[in-house]
Order: sequence, then C-alpha cells, then structure tokens
Amino acid sequence: MWEIFSYGDTPKIGEIEELVKLLHTGTRLQKPAACSQDVYNIYYFGCWEYEKDKRKRFAEIRDLLKAEIDKQRSQRATQS
Repeated sequence: MWEIFSYGDTPKIGEIEELVKLLHTGTRLQKPAACSQDVYNIYYFGCWEYEKDKRKRFAEIRDLLKAEIDKQRSQRATQS
C-alpha cells in the first residue's frame, strides 16, 4: 500500500539492522502525500500492528478500503 501511494518510491528507513530496531520500537513509514489520512489509518492499524494476532485479515482490510473509496466517491459527487 505504501508503495502505491508513494508512486513506487523506495522506503528510506536505513539498513536492515536499523529497520528491525525501529519496527520493534513501533516506528512505521510516514504517510505518503498522495494518501488520505483515512486510508493511511486503515493500513497503518490494519497491516502494521506488531503482534500478528492483532492485525486485520485481508478481507477486513479490503472491506474497509472499499468503504473508504465509496465514501470519497460520494463526497466528490456531492461537490460537483
């Protein structure tokens, strides 16, 4: 998801050893400029939860993203 909203950019977090330390302390990638805060929250809290049992299942993330896309479409339609 991050790569999609960053237009294929490479995450710049550092070397693998540093990355592992950062992940253990809760550091995650920042929100790309092209990504809404609502979508970022879906994958931040859905995909990047440290404990795997707390991560959302793919179907849950899909449904949340679909609902967010539908909401954004609806908002654009009412603005036109």
